[in-house]
Amino acid sequence: MVDWKKIRKDFPIAKRFTYLDHASASPMPKPVYEAALRYYDELVGFADFSWNRWISRREEVRRKVATFIGAEAEEVAFTSSTSHGMNLIAELIADQGGVLTNTLEFPATTVPWIHRRAKMRFLKPANGVIDYAPHLSADGTGTVKTILTSFVQYQNGFRQDLEAIGKIKGNRFLVVNATQGFGYLPIDVKHTGIDFLATNSYKWLMAGYGGGILYINRKWIRKFQPKSAGWRSAPHPESFDNRHAPLKRDASRYEYGCPPFPHIFAIGAAIDYLSEIGFSNVWNRILELTDFLIDNLRKYDFEILSPLSPPFRSAIVVFKVKNAQELTDQLLAKRIYVSARGGGIRVAPHIYNTEADIMNLMKVLRQVMR
Repeated sequence: MVDWKKIRKDFPIAKRFTYLDHASASPMPKPVYEAALRYYDELVGFADFSWNRWISRREEVRRKVATFIGAEAEEVAFTSSTSHGMNLIAELIADQGGVLTNTLEFPATTVPWIHRRAKMRFLKPANGVIDYAPHLSADGTGTVKTILTSFVQYQNGFRQDLEAIGKIKGNRFLVVNATQGFGYLPIDVKHTGIDFLATNSYKWLMAGYGGGILYINRKWIRKFQPKSAGWRSAPHPESFDNRHAPLKRDASRYEYGCPPFPHIFAIGAAIDYLSEIGFSNVWNRILELTDFLIDNLRKYDFEILSPLSPPFRSAIVVFKVKNAQELTDQLLAKRIYVSARGGGIRVAPHIYNTEADIMNLMKVLRQVMR
């Protein structure tokens, strides 16, 4: 059994706020903060004498990330954000053919492709759900080359069945923005047939701003040449060769310059933190909290906009209200953090939240709505 009261002590924010906005950004738990702080302590005390130790630690984190997503370490690169990773992906394959995506996507998913003038087709949701299957089966001419989707949609919390898409994608690329599911939902890039994946560190992973993860299947690393490179894209960067530009044969060639060590170390510490709790425990706790929220929303006749079928569930629950932004601002004034998204209010609890946090939200919400 997990001691959730003990876990809550790792989040000082819980003493001052009812924070239910993890789909926007998460606070950093103290053990993760301490791991990032360790880097700065070493920087102060040893400066570049710590370089080899930092490089070794970076590779440890790379292996942890690979294990977490079912990949190989050579298929993982560190980026600065989801947008950074998605641009690197679009740079490789935006010109390969049509892109099938949907209108629920966050701009970080689609803008890099639009900027490169990819042939985009946007599907509209039906009852909050995006079903790619009919459109792929109807694509007899093979005009769709890339399936572009989020694992979980930020607007309404719809969770995409990546395994189902992987089974029917054929010879198309499956590109996934994993941001809104990464850290609490299991994801296996090989099992689901994902070709490219981008995510960040600051939402559900709770590792703070500035970090990101890029996955590229090994066969595409070999096939596609990057359009950009840096001195650390070389197989032996410490040779300082300024007259030739050979590239590494793994995903780390997309790490152009000196590593953002504190962000990488925070990612590793966050994976350790969640692993110690147990990823099944993390997801079950979030389900308990969202179930409790849904029951209370129904009690007061709020219309829930998020798909509630178990295969589509995530940590995000959106319910309909008028003047969502105004209500969200009023809740913020009462130290309750939620967001106005998808035509209503978006609530996104994490493991340290409690049923009391949910009840406080409901109490204050009813007060401000009066």
